Amino acid sequence: MESNRAPNNQMAIKGVVLVLALIAAGAFVLARGLDDDEDSTAVTTTQPTAEATMAPEEIPDPVDTPADDGSTAATPAPVPEETEAPATEPAPEVTQPPAPDEELECRDPSTIGVLVANGTDVTGAAGRLSGELNAANYVTLPPHNASPQTGSAFYYRAGYEVDAQCIARLLGESEKPLWPMPDPPPGGLTLESLGSAFILILIGPDSLAQRPG
Repeated sequence: MESNRAPNNQMAIKGVVLVLALIAAGAFVLARGLDDDEDSTAVTTTQPTAEATMAPEEIPDPVDTPADDGSTAATPAPVPEETEAPATEPAPEVTQPPAPDEELECRDPSTIGVLVANGTDVTGAAGRLSGELNAANYVTLPPHNASPQTGSAFYYRAGYEVDAQCIARLLGESEKPLWPMPDPPPGGLTLESLGSAFILILIGPDSLAQRPG
């Protein structure tokens, strides 16, 4: 009876060992499977996606394109360059005659040279007016003929404006215009013909031409 038990005990021990080996193998396989799942999960979670790695697409700057109807886009017209207007010399302003009651500081007539020029077809008009001024003690130069005038005027050299006003008032012609002396002198005269005169009286077809001698 004892001899039969020994083999049975050995078989039981072998069976237990086999079962333990199978359990250990299964646990190993199960553990490997779990490790593989974790590795694959880690790979899939850490692998960058296509959207994350793609660089943002650059948007091109807008350009003018022809319209669908065949017309081209409007191009702004160039701004014209500003040009400076040529400088023009202002015309001399006519001197306003003094008020009738305004007192004038006239120089001594004997120090004032006056030239009378006739711009009309009235014979002797310049001579008669020169004689009238000479009688008032003004220094009169020989009278001259001038180009035709539309009206009488008094011209004065710089610093002799008041003296021209004094002569106009003396003759009762204060309403006549007074002008600075231009260069060359008016009426076709020259600086040589003007000589030492400070005042030029240019006679036109009006009251100055009709004064009695």
